[in-house]
Amino acid sequence: MRKLKIGIVGAGIMGHWHAGVYSTHPQCQMVAVSDLNREKAEAFAKQFNIPHVFGSHQEMLAGVDLDVASVCTPDFAHAQPTIDCARAGVHVLVEKPLAVKVSDAEAIIAAAHESGVIVMAQFSHRWVPAYRQTKDLIASGEHGEPLMAYARKNDPLSVATDMLSWSAQSTPAWFLSSHDIDLVCWYFESDPVVVYANGVRKVLVSMGIDTFDAIMSQVRFANGAIATFEACWTYPNTWPTMPDSFVEVITTTSVIHMDRKREQIELSSPRGFQYPRNLLSYRFEHGEMHGAVPLSIRHFAACVLEAGEPTVSLASSLRVTRILEAIQRSLDTGAPVTLKS
Repeated sequence: MRKLKIGIVGAGIMGHWHAGVYSTHPQCQMVAVSDLNREKAEAFAKQFNIPHVFGSHQEMLAGVDLDVASVCTPDFAHAQPTIDCARAGVHVLVEKPLAVKVSDAEAIIAAAHESGVIVMAQFSHRWVPAYRQTKDLIASGEHGEPLMAYARKNDPLSVATDMLSWSAQSTPAWFLSSHDIDLVCWYFESDPVVVYANGVRKVLVSMGIDTFDAIMSQVRFANGAIATFEACWTYPNTWPTMPDSFVEVITTTSVIHMDRKREQIELSSPRGFQYPRNLLSYRFEHGEMHGAVPLSIRHFAACVLEAGEPTVSLASSLRVTRILEAIQRSLDTGAPVTLKS
C-alpha cells in the first residue's frame, strides 16, 4: 500500500491538527516538521514521532523527499512556503486563506501549474454538514437565486491576545472572515465587483497589538447579489463559545440560517456556561479525529493518492484573496474598491 511522505510546515495550533489527522491515516507517514522556532519543532516531532526536524521549510525541502507538505504558518506567511514546495514538486495543503495578496495567490497558482502538483487551500468549513447542505439546497434550484448573505464570525479577546502570537500581523478579516467569504462565494458562484470595508482600532491597540478590533465588509457580486461580512476580536473572554458564528443566505424565495454557536451541545459546570466545540474537530478516545477539518485533510490526501480534483479549487481561493485584498485597500483608503472582471 502506497504511503504519502508528509512534511509539516509550522508547529503551531493548526500544525497539531494536521498532524493529528495524518497520524491515524493508514496511507500517510509524517517524515519531517519545520518551524522557525526549532525548540518548538523538536517538541512537535517528539509528540508525533517524526524523525526529521528543520528550522525552515527550505531546509526541509533540501533534507528529505516529500510527497505532501501541510503549510500551517500564520495567514500572512502562506505564500513563500507554498510556492517553494510546489516548485519542488511537492503537493501542498495550505491553511486558509491561500494568500492575503493577489500577487502571492497568482504566484502560488503559477507554481502549481508549472510543476503539475495539487495545491488546495484548507477551507474546511465546506465540510461542515450544515454548510454543505446549504450549498446543495441552493444548487438544487428549488429556492430561487441568492440575493443576500450575512456572515458573522467573532472571537473572544483571548484569541488575539493569547492564542495568536502574531495577531498584530493579521486582521479579523484575514483570520475569521476568509472562511465565510469562501462559503458565500461558493454559494453565489459569481465574481466580486465592488468591496467596501470599515474597521475600528481601539481595544487591541491600547494593549500594544496594532491591528483592528473589528471589520465590517460589504461585497457586491457580478450577479447582483450582496453580502456583509462581520469579524471581531474583542468579545469578552466570558463569552461561552469560540467563535460566535452565524451565516444567513436569503434567496428569491427562501431564507437559510446556519447558527454554529452551539454546535449541538451546551455545558453548565462550576467553570461556567459553555458551548463546547465539536463540528470542526473532535478527538475520539482511541486518537482518531472526526469533524470538518479531518474530513478536508483526508479529502486532500485522497486527491493526491488518486489524482483527483480538490473540492476547493485554486480559482475559488483566488476569488477569496481578491476580496481580502480589496477589504484591506478599502480600509486603507476609506473608499469602495472596484474589482476588474
